[in-house]
Amino acid sequence: MRGACAAEFLKLRGTLAAWMCLVSPALVVGVVVLQFGLMPLGDRGTPPTAAVWESYLKGVLGLWAFLMLPLYITLQAALLAALEHGNRQWKHLFALAVPRWHHYAAKATAMACLVAGAHLVLLVLAPLGGWLVGEARPALGIAGPVPWAFLLARVGAILAASGLMMALQLWIALRWSSFTVAVGAGMAATVAGFLIGQSERFGKFYPWSMPVATLFDDGERMQALSVAGAGGALLAGLAALALLLRRDPE
Repeated sequence: MRGACAAEFLKLRGTLAAWMCLVSPALVVGVVVLQFGLMPLGDRGTPPTAAVWESYLKGVLGLWAFLMLPLYITLQAALLAALEHGNRQWKHLFALAVPRWHHYAAKATAMACLVAGAHLVLLVLAPLGGWLVGEARPALGIAGPVPWAFLLARVGAILAASGLMMALQLWIALRWSSFTVAVGAGMAATVAGFLIGQSERFGKFYPWSMPVATLFDDGERMQALSVAGAGGALLAGLAALALLLRRDPE
């Protein structure tokens, strides 16, 4: 298992999938920094710095969880699967004296690390972006210490809640060899999430809108979505493994 994971990470070196860990969070932070940088002040007074920090961070996390994260997971799953689909490597891998499930587990581990890595980058860039806005436009009120408890809790919840989406998207990408199918399915699910995610009744159950739903509540709902996403990832991953192992590689 360790060897399969090491081989998987070796294949990722210098690829687009690795660079996306940096580019995707940076793009989100850059957009929100630009938004705050161009925001008109109006006649309102300067609100408390903690409130401004939270408003800025919610803007970053909202854009990340609602739009960029589903697209990021879609692309990463498709790129991971393409490493084998593109060269018809599955038959070769399954012919090795290694249990077949090791290869799927290595893909799932790489996927989880790519998504977790992007969230770590977001944890670094979001405060830096806030500091930049505070320096460029002091009148906005972004000053003082970063609300780390607020940021860490929500980034952790978003990451955990995205687990089910990760497992489903990875299964789609591994099950069908077409890159277009994997990306198209993810984009369709993301677009559907724009509508379903606005539903108070169904949004919290839809895998592609579960991450952003964690931002709407500070207490039990956020924890429940985190547990549901992580638990759903485990169950969906086991089901995907069983289905994939029953098929002959293409």
